[in-house]
Amino acid sequence: MQRTDILEQLFDSKVLKTLRLFYADEKTDCYLREIAKKTGIPVATAFRIVNKLAELGIIETVQIKKFKLYKLCDNEHTRFLGQFIRKEKQALQVFITRAKAIDGINTITLQGREEKDRANIILIGANIDQAKVKELCAVIKTEFNFTITELILGGEQFKQMDSMGLFPGKKQVLYQR
Repeated sequence: MQRTDILEQLFDSKVLKTLRLFYADEKTDCYLREIAKKTGIPVATAFRIVNKLAELGIIETVQIKKFKLYKLCDNEHTRFLGQFIRKEKQALQVFITRAKAIDGINTITLQGREEKDRANIILIGANIDQAKVKELCAVIKTEFNFTITELILGGEQFKQMDSMGLFPGKKQVLYQR
C-alpha cells in the first residue's frame, strides 16, 4: 500500500484535499469559495474544514474588510505535517518502490539533489527494461507532476564514467540490491 493510500484511509479525503491545496503552494492565499472550487468540496464543508484547521493553528485567517483570506501558517506543526501531505516529496519514494520490481536494477542513485518537481536518477544494473522505466517515469509525472530524468547504465559503464568525472556534484544511493 502506498503512503498516500494510507493517509487517505486514515483521514477524511476532503481534509486531505484542502491541506494539499495549501501545501501545493505555501504562499497561496485563498477565499473560501476558491478553496471549495479548487478542491471540489461544497462551500459549507470547506468552511467547516478551514475553521477546524484554523483552530489547530495550521491555517491562518486574514481579514480584509468583510472578506476572509486563508493561508498556511508557518510554524513547526505545519512543517512537520508537510512531510506527509506534500505529494512531490513522496514521488521519488514511490518511484523507488515501483522501480525495485523492474528486473535488472541493482542500484538507484540520485544525481545532484531532489528539487520540488524533478530529480535526476541513475539506474545501474544489467539488462534493464528501458520501456518499463520510461513508463514508470510517465506514471510518476502523471500522478505527482514530478519529472524524473533517468540514465540507465551497466555497472562497468557507471564505474568508468564516474572515474572520468562525468557525474559532478553530489550522488546519493537511494536503493541497492
